Amino acid sequence: MSRGILRTASAPCYPRRAVEISFRSVNAVGLESAAELAGRGFSDYLVPIRLSPQGLLAMVRQDSLDLEASRVACADGEPVGVAFMARRGWSCRLAAMAIVPEGRTRGMGEALVRHLLAEAGGRGERTMTLEVIEQNPRAERLYARCGFHPIRRLVGYAGKPTARGAAPRPEQVDLREVASVLTALGPPDLPWQLSGETLAQAGPPGVAFRMGDAWIALSDPAQPSVTVRAIVTRPEARRRGAASALLRAVNALIPDRQWRVPALWPEDLGGLFEKLGLERTPLTQWQMSITLAENATPRR
Repeated sequence: MSRGILRTASAPCYPRRAVEISFRSVNAVGLESAAELAGRGFSDYLVPIRLSPQGLLAMVRQDSLDLEASRVACADGEPVGVAFMARRGWSCRLAAMAIVPEGRTRGMGEALVRHLLAEAGGRGERTMTLEVIEQNPRAERLYARCGFHPIRRLVGYAGKPTARGAAPRPEQVDLREVASVLTALGPPDLPWQLSGETLAQAGPPGVAFRMGDAWIALSDPAQPSVTVRAIVTRPEARRRGAASALLRAVNALIPDRQWRVPALWPEDLGGLFEKLGLERTPLTQWQMSITLAENATPRR
């Protein structure tokens, strides 16, 4: 367990008091306690977030969550915050962070983020990324103070696609095929959850389709609403209608579904869904990053 001292101000008529802060791994605390702490921290959040032990285990598989590198922050021995870290190669991601309301005025959020950055640099990792809701300026300012800078705005879409007559039938393919193409041909700095590495961990009931030079991955098509997990085209086929044609063909194959694109989609690529008739959702996020290479300590 690592420790430190955080000085906070009490009411104006009292002297400043030093608060002892310490950090423990989520493994040491346990999944149930970490999930309960996250629930307290997210209780007044902008969007409902419920993390269960089972959900955290799913994130371990899909998002490469590292429970040993994830941290619970304590003030005077009392748990007040939790941060979940995902790790792949030289990159890591702050997948979620929650501070209970009574801990926010103590500066625990910033202390926790700076502790995570120091540990990541000490492990030899070179970049840390995160997503922060744009409508939460307080959190955005916190990450900016800690050195994160915005890469791009992320947006979402929802609605029922516009039907446009008959369409060719797309070929169903393995989700791993889409993941492989996305890793090889997709943008190198996609949000963690949209990356080929993440998609490679998915499986049925999710599905994937190909038509010509375009591929798409979706959640369970048997449900009333389907989520777009990924869409990718060969470079030479981009801006030539290949992706739009695939979207319409898949919509014809599984009609009468509501479509959802989570607010993880790069804003500059969103026109594709607008052409399909989907509407942009109000929630937006900033994808943010910080370079750790200068502070990294190479392992010998």
